[in-house]
Amino acid sequence: MKVQNAVIKNFMPFYKEVPVDLQTSSDSPLILMGGKNDRGKTAFFSAMRFCLYGFEGGNAEKSKKRRQAINRKAAVEGLGEASVTLEFTHNQNVYEIERVIEFNQVDDPDERDWDSCHVTVRKPSVSEGKETVIDQAPNEDPAKKYNRFINGILPESASDFFFFDGEELDRYAGSYNDSEADVREAIETVLGIREIQNAISDLRDEGKDHYQDEWKDKAADVDELQELSEDISSVQSDIQAKKTEKDSAETELQNKKKRRRQIEDELAEASGVADKQERVNDIKEEIEGSGQDDGLQDKLDDKRGERRELHSRLGPLMIGIGAKQAVDNYDVSIVSGMEDTIEYLLDRDNCLCGADIDEDAEETLEGTLEKLRNDEMSTVSELQGFASDHLECLTAGDYPENLNVSQAKSEYVSIQEDIEGLQQDISDLEDEKETLEGEIEEATVTAEEAESLRDTKEELDENIGGLKSTIDTLEDDISDLEEEKRELEQTVNSMEAADEEEQRYRTLMKLSDECADAWEEIRDRYVETQRESVEKHASKIFEELTNKNDVYEGLTISEDYELDVKTISGNRDIEEQNPSKGARQIIAYSFIAGLNKFTAREAPVVIDTPIGRLDPEHKENLIDYFPNFRDQVVILYQPGELDEEDIEQMGDNISSHLEIHQREGDPESSEISSIESETELKRVLAK
Repeated sequence: MKVQNAVIKNFMPFYKEVPVDLQTSSDSPLILMGGKNDRGKTAFFSAMRFCLYGFEGGNAEKSKKRRQAINRKAAVEGLGEASVTLEFTHNQNVYEIERVIEFNQVDDPDERDWDSCHVTVRKPSVSEGKETVIDQAPNEDPAKKYNRFINGILPESASDFFFFDGEELDRYAGSYNDSEADVREAIETVLGIREIQNAISDLRDEGKDHYQDEWKDKAADVDELQELSEDISSVQSDIQAKKTEKDSAETELQNKKKRRRQIEDELAEASGVADKQERVNDIKEEIEGSGQDDGLQDKLDDKRGERRELHSRLGPLMIGIGAKQAVDNYDVSIVSGMEDTIEYLLDRDNCLCGADIDEDAEETLEGTLEKLRNDEMSTVSELQGFASDHLECLTAGDYPENLNVSQAKSEYVSIQEDIEGLQQDISDLEDEKETLEGEIEEATVTAEEAESLRDTKEELDENIGGLKSTIDTLEDDISDLEEEKRELEQTVNSMEAADEEEQRYRTLMKLSDECADAWEEIRDRYVETQRESVEKHASKIFEELTNKNDVYEGLTISEDYELDVKTISGNRDIEEQNPSKGARQIIAYSFIAGLNKFTAREAPVVIDTPIGRLDPEHKENLIDYFPNFRDQVVILYQPGELDEEDIEQMGDNISSHLEIHQREGDPESSEISSIESETELKRVLAK
């Protein structure tokens, strides 16, 4: 099956007809389709599934989904159809599937409702036009002709491995037992095992049971046979009851395991909060100190005390040095306020009071000025002399040992460096503490809630252990009952035949049973062969995609389809290894890749939100692998998942690059068009 074109009409946000070219070549298997949130990316994904299989669920749920699928604007404009049409090739034939929801006009789009829903399959005819192959009328049993047609191409149970959401792959990175029969059946269908199992069931249920009924009509010992048949029916009822009880226990077991995984995730977050709080406490203790040990603040205060002591001891020396430095390098002004005044008066003919300055007054002023100048110069000279004597004393070493200037200088520099280092350490720690306290405040799980979660997990662990024990007991009971049933059937088979016709039915009954046994052996050998092939390929892909090649060595798949990871220290199941969500996604991708490699089905792979939680290395590895998935891979991505480097990395593998965007002038409707320019590409990739 390879899709050529799609036409979406009045379906979800797609108003009127929206054609989409999905053709790819063998060299360019990728189709990229980008779109912002709520523009229709997931709606396109849903449209493809709807066309092939309709909506899932019971009648009420299907009715609700059909109603919601009708485009709001189209429902107000008038009666019409919401439809999706896919044209595809299969086994060298061209088919067209059209699924239609008919609706009536409404005034309020919230009141829209569907009238009927049907699907039609067509193929090109010899004459012009298309020949209707299947026309499933609205009232026809949905499990009829169309289901046989689509099951021959891609059964719905297998479609999850071809149409999937990258963020919801966790369900495939685990184990699949009877309580998850849908996943197990999907795997078996993809590998072609389900067809063999159906043949075995037909041989036992349709073949053997039919001949057994015919034989009963011809048997001679009717009473005894009837009694044995009732015993067999009773044992079969007991078997079925035990299986139902086992299924219920396994469903409960999986639900509790799922809840435990959720609690483990929450506890992991709580553990992170606890680690952060512990670090905050350590920082406080590192800064403030404990009862016995000094903190950084204490050490800083001690260093500051040492610096003050050095100041008090060496202050006079420093002042002396400073004095000499000042005298040697700076001009000392000898002009005082009084000198300025006298000089001013000597330049005038009269005093400030108005009296004349005669020769006597001028002589007195000049004498006073000279005396002032001589006194100040003497003072400066005395200061210089004092500084010089002081420095001679210092440099001659003629002072106490504890006043060694060179040593004091080195000691001062060392203390200052220690102080600055301690201040920086305290500042860095306080910044870290502030950041951690902000993250703790934003955390969703408190310490009290974490304690409650741990109690719940312990209770779940006990419940899980009890359920496993119950399931083991039920399996033993079922095995015993099946052995009892076989013994009863052997008794029936050993009864003598009344005539030739009775013997014939007995022989046919036995042959049906033997054929079923033979097919079971064939199935078991085929399953083992396919399992080993899928395991080998999935393991190879996992090694290519993982970012921890130094830890992981591959994957293993058990007979029950349980996935284990091979590590350098041995095999571990997924729950024990507890990989990150991104790593689980990679494990699931690898498993799906293995299934697709050996599938008995041919179909495109359509991936919604392909990158999801992946880190850059996982993302790069996955992008490299995308072209190898199938010969047609449709990738529906949102802004931020891919960038220009990623597009360039996929290069020539891209057949077409499309954008889901708002219809011009209509914010509630979307359309799909090709990306033709660099500007358009940047717009689509922008977050």
